Amino acid sequence: MIRKYTTGPLNNLTEKDKTVSKDIVVNSLNQNQHTNARVRIKVYALNGRKKLIHNVAFTVKPNASSYNSFFVGNTKQYEVQMISNQSKVQFASFGISPKDRFVAAHRVINSELTRLV
Repeated sequence: MIRKYTTGPLNNLTEKDKTVSKDIVVNSLNQNQHTNARVRIKVYALNGRKKLIHNVAFTVKPNASSYNSFFVGNTKQYEVQMISNQSKVQFASFGISPKDRFVAAHRVINSELTRLV
């Protein structure tokens, strides 16, 4: 069964039009003890029209994790979609500021993701 989640839209500009996150990191954790998980991460720029800017597919081994970094510094808003063929895969997405610090407002953990049907 395919599982698909989204962060929903995340604003990436301050009120003074400065970039909040230049990069994001997406973590994927396969909690299954015996089966590989196929994972796809899609990142969309939401600068008016929704545009796919990153699309990466990979395998996460059983009882293992993986992470990927993506540049979002040119986006006014962005959305991250996480897709897996396993029900025991958990995801999290974190923003990284231009000063290489975590952005609390762009931290979306597994329990906060919206499941897409």
